[in-house]
Amino acid sequence: MPKKLASQIISLILFMLLCTHILTSFNFFIKTDFHDILNDRINNGTYINRMATAVNVVESNKIRDNFTLSTFREKFYVIDTPLFETANLNAQDHKLSQQLKERMGEQYPNASIQQLYIPESRIFSALKHFSEYIDRLGSDEIKSYSPAVILQSQVQLSNGNWLVMLILDVYPYPTWMAETLKPLSIFTIIFVLFSIIIVLGITSPLAELEKKAQKLGVGEKIKAVKLRGPIDIQNVIIAFNTMLKRVTNVNDHRARALAAISHDIRTPLTSMRLQAEFISEPDIQDNIFKKIDEMEQICEATITFALQDSWSEKTRVFDIVSLVDSLCADLYEQGLEVHFELTEKMKFSGRPVALKRAITNLIKNGVEYGESVEVSIVKLDSVIKIHILDQGKGIPTDKMEQLFSPFERLEHSRNRDSGGLGLGMAIARSVVRSHGGEVELKNIEDKGLDAIVILPIPPSLIH
Repeated sequence: MPKKLASQIISLILFMLLCTHILTSFNFFIKTDFHDILNDRINNGTYINRMATAVNVVESNKIRDNFTLSTFREKFYVIDTPLFETANLNAQDHKLSQQLKERMGEQYPNASIQQLYIPESRIFSALKHFSEYIDRLGSDEIKSYSPAVILQSQVQLSNGNWLVMLILDVYPYPTWMAETLKPLSIFTIIFVLFSIIIVLGITSPLAELEKKAQKLGVGEKIKAVKLRGPIDIQNVIIAFNTMLKRVTNVNDHRARALAAISHDIRTPLTSMRLQAEFISEPDIQDNIFKKIDEMEQICEATITFALQDSWSEKTRVFDIVSLVDSLCADLYEQGLEVHFELTEKMKFSGRPVALKRAITNLIKNGVEYGESVEVSIVKLDSVIKIHILDQGKGIPTDKMEQLFSPFERLEHSRNRDSGGLGLGMAIARSVVRSHGGEVELKNIEDKGLDAIVILPIPPSLIH
């Protein structure tokens, strides 16, 4: 079965249409197979009685032509000569002829019946006739189907003429079927195209909803989805738009609140710094300045971490290999031991400034605790993996998740003298997750800690 809803609905429509045609054909070819009826009428004497009745009518009314006894499959004629020679009759024909003579009486000794062939099942004869019709399509031969004679009977009348009865076979399929095949095909194509248009129109809001949900999931700013489609889909759109409005309001309120907190905290800190200038003891003054600086760093780092989800940077396509290469080159010029293994270009869709900051945090973290870092990029199927391998001692497995907590530095497992507020790893993971990816940590034996940035490649960029 197809994966998408529109494809499943279209497949269901086509399946039901096919089933309708199959059931109609089954009803015509199987359920209403007239060949069984013909065989029964031949064997139970129905046509023998019809012949006897026709002889009585002709003899009593002196009818020569224009028989009212003739039907669609039973034809009666009066001719001057016999229709067939009795010398060619087989055992079954002799048996039927004897039954006709007994039914007619001694005054009609020249009575005989000949069955030309045993009727086949309608479906087999239809397939045979259709095959012949297909073969004639490529040629100029024009051949209309004429019903074959299954059984013929003759009786010599008292005036010397012969009464003939012909039993015609059924058509493999109705004569109108070939004529209606072309318009039926055109109708089916139009119906299928119309169904596809309607189904795509119904499900198109879901496709738009999916795209905007993915954009929202990677931190892009989006507009509300336009209300359209069936009432059930409209309810989903209304719920999504309501959620989008609430999330936007919460982020905006948080940004304004943190901006106000930043402004309010800076005022007393500035006042404290001015007052500290008047302290005469140098040791106490330096200690107060350090505390003020630390409080300002904590304030700035907290605001930066909390506001990173509200970045207005737009998503665009860029070469992630070039981005990491330039980043490593800049850090190397700053005196950090960073080595990058250059590879072929890899296109990625995301926010390059945010990703640059996340990767920078991971590289600096690796240099602080592992002295040097080796960076490499690998493309695997639908993901890009950026390996940041340091030369440190690694960290305990049970402490890896704790490292991503805000203000968590794991100083007991690593260097106690390292600086920082413990927000670098938390910010890095938050940025990567906003791109639909993940940051994993893995201890490499005899090497150090490998920080792996896993970024999913958008379907539009997968070749």
